[in-house]
Amino acid sequence: MKHGIGSLRFSLDDEGAPYYQQLIEQIQQGIVSGALSVGDKLPSSRLLAGSLGVSRSTTSRAYDQLIAEGILTSEEKRGVFVAALPMVNHRTTSSHPISASTHKTPLTWAFDAGADVSVFPTKEWAASMRRSWLKPDFTVLEGGYPAGYPALKDAIVDYLYRVRGLDCSAEQIIVTAGSRDSLLLLQHAVTLLGGSGGSSMKWWLEEPTYPPIRQAIDSSAKAGALLIDEDGPCLPVSEYASNVAVVTPNRQYPLGVSMSAARRQQWLQALQNDSTSWWVIEDDYDNEFVYQGRSNVPFMQTASVHDQTRDRVFFVGSFSKVLFRGLRLGFIVAPKKHIETLHKSQRVLGSSASLPIQPAVADFMIQGHFDRHVNRMRRHYRLKRDVLLALLERHLATWFEWKKPRGGMHVLIELKSAFVPIVQTDVALDQLIAEELKLDDVQLSPLSDHYIYAQKESNNCRFGFLLGFSGPKEEEMTYIVNILQNWSRANLVKKKPY
Repeated sequence: MKHGIGSLRFSLDDEGAPYYQQLIEQIQQGIVSGALSVGDKLPSSRLLAGSLGVSRSTTSRAYDQLIAEGILTSEEKRGVFVAALPMVNHRTTSSHPISASTHKTPLTWAFDAGADVSVFPTKEWAASMRRSWLKPDFTVLEGGYPAGYPALKDAIVDYLYRVRGLDCSAEQIIVTAGSRDSLLLLQHAVTLLGGSGGSSMKWWLEEPTYPPIRQAIDSSAKAGALLIDEDGPCLPVSEYASNVAVVTPNRQYPLGVSMSAARRQQWLQALQNDSTSWWVIEDDYDNEFVYQGRSNVPFMQTASVHDQTRDRVFFVGSFSKVLFRGLRLGFIVAPKKHIETLHKSQRVLGSSASLPIQPAVADFMIQGHFDRHVNRMRRHYRLKRDVLLALLERHLATWFEWKKPRGGMHVLIELKSAFVPIVQTDVALDQLIAEELKLDDVQLSPLSDHYIYAQKESNNCRFGFLLGFSGPKEEEMTYIVNILQNWSRANLVKKKPY
């Protein structure tokens, strides 16, 4: 017998989890019990809010999250319905951790900042793959287009102009196998442009930075640290004739600092300085996901009218954070003056980007699925961020501190200076905690791992954890936070006052 929405009774407990989480749980339970069936219409968010005596934002938030997860579907001018074949995930609203023994196979619990593939639009993606290969381009079959599939390059140009305000042409786009491949290609090309075989060139990496960036730069290259303050990466004083800086200006990874207008101007002036040659590689790694306000425009590519400035800036982007990690596809926007040098380096190193997948990505963008997916995931990740922040406030506020990120896919938490471990060791505190939590099958990303080793003994190194919220489900985040709470309660004490 089909019961329908009329047989579902919502009730909210003031002492329980946040109201929107209780609504999510009750709707899921209604689907599991059969009270709600595929195609059943739910009351409007306004009507449901009025009947429960809560704000409309509460009911809208519950609906938005269930829609993002594919459990509900919204039809324009019709309403909200139970989706076909919904994948229901039971949430843990209890403050008690989930037992890892309930899983049939060993599981490592982690805060993953990768794309949430559980809500990826597979139907639209399959259609793009099928459509793009109905009449395949024979140049693709023959392994042509070393700089990238033309339709994909055109789609990237259109996207960058609409979303970033970056005005470029298709000839400036070089499609790569992701960020690491882009850096390897740029290292070769900039060395050619700098002359002297790179002997008088120094590379500058943000301190702290994403470890794979350090690994991608040839170990033979001279490297220096760009210290980060509240205005972003500091411009260093260098005695080298040629310098290359790899920066994440819109949202510095991992600290989350955005470059200020004043600091941006300092870098622009350095690029115009004839006495010292500077090159900048601008990594725009997750700027699609901004939850408050608007993202900053690329700080070099669009901020200057000087040709010399534009000629010394390379813009790097990636599809892996937006679509899925296994895609391994990114791109470089090269200054027009240096396009041929990039092509020369690509001929020397070889093209690593998968060509057969590029027509599908192009079709996915042309059909509008890419934009819709980004907008949907922006809402989805904002909700997941808020869930994590609520967990942190409830369980870890005694020992850790953090700032609410306005964008991105992770939250950085740092140990409060008032606390020290009961047992003192020579190991960095965040690495010590991470090692001990491995006993509970928990994998944490220590902030100190993002510093150059030589800097870890100095006062510049900070300690904490990068908690990616885009990948894990709520029950996974709850489990890890509880484990970290239990460890902190048992092993951290307040410093004695002097």
